[in-house]
Amino acid sequence: MPDTTHDIICLSSQSWDDGMWTNKQHIMSRLAKKHRVIHVDYGLKPLPLYAFRRLRQKPSDLLRPLRMLVDGVQHREGGLHVADSYNPIWAGIFPHGNPIRDFASFDLKTLFLKRFMKREGITDPIVWVYHPGYARAVDRLPKKLLVYDCVDNYEAFPTYKGHEDWIRDRERELCEKADLVFTTSQELYDLKSPFNPDDTHLVHNVGDAEHFKTALEPSTPVADDIEDLEGPVIGFVGAVSDYKLDAEWLVRAAERHPEWNIVVVGPIGRADPSTDVTTLKNTANVHLLGLRDYEVLPSYLKRFDVAVIPYRINEATRSVFPIKFFEFLATGTPTVISNLPALAEFYDAVLVAETADEFVQKCEEALELGEQGQETRIALAEEHSWPARIAKIMSLIDDKL
Repeated sequence: MPDTTHDIICLSSQSWDDGMWTNKQHIMSRLAKKHRVIHVDYGLKPLPLYAFRRLRQKPSDLLRPLRMLVDGVQHREGGLHVADSYNPIWAGIFPHGNPIRDFASFDLKTLFLKRFMKREGITDPIVWVYHPGYARAVDRLPKKLLVYDCVDNYEAFPTYKGHEDWIRDRERELCEKADLVFTTSQELYDLKSPFNPDDTHLVHNVGDAEHFKTALEPSTPVADDIEDLEGPVIGFVGAVSDYKLDAEWLVRAAERHPEWNIVVVGPIGRADPSTDVTTLKNTANVHLLGLRDYEVLPSYLKRFDVAVIPYRINEATRSVFPIKFFEFLATGTPTVISNLPALAEFYDAVLVAETADEFVQKCEEALELGEQGQETRIALAEEHSWPARIAKIMSLIDDKL
């Protein structure tokens, strides 16, 4: 049934407007061109924060305060809707796994959502889950298909330290009851497939080649805050979180080569509040720029001479397939990565380091490459694009239906 139009309820693991475009936004924004998609934002939000974010998107809701309080769904564009709810301000004091916190984080969102579903006559949606905390809350929703799209090893997140049993049990429960489970890396597939062996599929991450290829266009300007940098630019784009990013590698490169500029674009401490960037800030040729809008990222990559993914290798990252990998390749920029297992099949297209010293060496080699191999890198990124990945996923869904 490839031409069927679906209602899709996306129970997300992030907020639509949090500034970091990941699987959720890439997939749901494209599906919303044909289907009705309701993206349910993740996280506890007290009423003042909920109202502020809602009014920022739609100031006219101030004229309908009651509607705003009981209906957390806003239409954005095309078939896309974004849903949220507010919670008692004290709900966050309870630990993960506590029934009060669970209800506020997951069940309450489905109750808010059901008002909208009843009004709009949504009776048989595809329920598409990204956060395993919804394992029991999904039972409140009518559905024709339950999908779990597993993109991270949640039990390895610092956020859930001390609560690994809770997140592990919920994820197992969700895998067992799901009609389809998608995983983005071989490691995740190996971890989740035993819970649902017949309906778990490996569909690895891809990148938005069309968007990032604009870095090559003469009409794309270099971002204002780095256009005047002199000397080579070694750049990273992504969350600056200590459990993933090995800042020591970046500092080592900066100290060995004071003529280099180490540019870091992304939010600090996402999923790891203990992240300490003091050393990065105190290194003269490291430029810690913070979060930038997704739309302007090609303007930063345009100035990068080398793009890097210096991730640690640990329980969390062994299952990580960074979306930025193909985004970097789409710009044609020589790319240096740590030896992430999920990227092993693509090692030939990049330079791979296992230590801080080797990272510096590989960056030196990447600078010598220049445009050599550029067409190969771009072609690889084009081959691994979102339209192809979504087509594969929807084919599996259609077969199941």
